[in-house]
Amino acid sequence: MNVLGRTLLIGLLAAAGYAAVYLILKARLGKALNAARLLGEVREEVNRILVELNQTTNRNITLIEDRIGRLNELLGRADKKIALLEREIEKQQLASKLYSQLSAHRPEGGAQPAEPAPEPKDRYEEVVRLARSGLSPELIGRRLGITLGDVELIISLGQRRR
Repeated sequence: MNVLGRTLLIGLLAAAGYAAVYLILKARLGKALNAARLLGEVREEVNRILVELNQTTNRNITLIEDRIGRLNELLGRADKKIALLEREIEKQQLASKLYSQLSAHRPEGGAQPAEPAPEPKDRYEEVVRLARSGLSPELIGRRLGITLGDVELIISLGQRRR
């Protein structure tokens, strides 16, 4: 073989190699750029993402529901405590009102009672008379301007005398 034959053979081999590389690359690019296959891969990826999003959403919903449950429990406790405090405030207001009423009817220190206090003997008879008429010791004490203890003592002495 001469030089021309060798050159021609090398040229044909090179052309065949280039043709083979071209065909291989064309086939691979054809596969890679196949629209149906690309669409399938995109759909699979979207489906995987949707599954992950659903799982994350369910977990978040569960966490939120747990927190709502805890908040409702805390609100219930707070409502009970508020109701208890309101009852205590009402009791204190009622007690304060009662004490102020009692102090308004009881003479203090040097203040003069609304009605002049009867003499001790008259006071004794008045307490016994009011007790027999059915008045409570508290009312008798307020009316006569004497303490509840004094009223109860006089009533008990009056019952012993009978």
